[in-house]
Amino acid sequence: MQLGEKIRILRHNKGTTQAELANALSVTAQTVSKWETHLSSPDVSVLPAIARYFSITMDELFGYRLDALGYKERFVRFLFDNGMLRFGEFTLKSGRTSPYLIRSGDYRTGSQITKLGEFYAESVRRYAPDTQCLIGIHEREAPLLVATAMILFSRYGMDVGYCVAPDAVSHVDPASKLTLLTDVFTSGVTLSRALETIRQKSGRLPADVIVCVDRKERSEHTSLSAKHTVERAYGTGIHSIIDVEDIIRAAEAGIIDGTAHLDRLKAYQLQYEGV
Repeated sequence: MQLGEKIRILRHNKGTTQAELANALSVTAQTVSKWETHLSSPDVSVLPAIARYFSITMDELFGYRLDALGYKERFVRFLFDNGMLRFGEFTLKSGRTSPYLIRSGDYRTGSQITKLGEFYAESVRRYAPDTQCLIGIHEREAPLLVATAMILFSRYGMDVGYCVAPDAVSHVDPASKLTLLTDVFTSGVTLSRALETIRQKSGRLPADVIVCVDRKERSEHTSLSAKHTVERAYGTGIHSIIDVEDIIRAAEAGIIDGTAHLDRLKAYQLQYEGV
């Protein structure tokens, strides 16, 4: 695939126009059009800026088949490439020793939080299109809430509010439909505590929860997954951008460098998987 065609696909996936890309790169829309129709190629000095704009590496820009990746595969690769998905040996809050760790809060740049916001916004649009206010569990999630709200408005025309922490929900319009954004949960204890706090402070619960990754692990003392346990207890729908099976499939397909960890991943899933 030629570079111009890759730029066109990346721009389409990001939901931006030729004029918007041109403005970000300090070139004209006609220049971008020529790239995409193979009438010319970007100057070598512009290539790093193109990669940064789409939150990818130069290797991906030139050699990776981004067009072949689906929504979930792109998210797994985004997490892995930005150090938010790691393989090794990690002790979780639940006390379990896991062969992988999700740290979606480990963003360091504007491009990273913007890209993360894009994935969350897409999930909100899919699963909670009538939400009116985004809320978080911790104040450190404020950048994610803001990024998601901005993408929802700029890309989908959804103008939603946001509330940084559960304690502040009492100040939100009681008629607003709430959607909680968070990263990942294993046993569901932290999420349950957050939902309890929201209920105590505001007398209501979010209709939906969007999580980064569903580990699909069972809660303690039950065969039910943490997701289903929390849903039954609070009547709140929990939706994930990806789950552990998506990570395993990405490693098997070579989308991420995780082949050496596959046996441990599968064994861990088999040991703790809930229904």
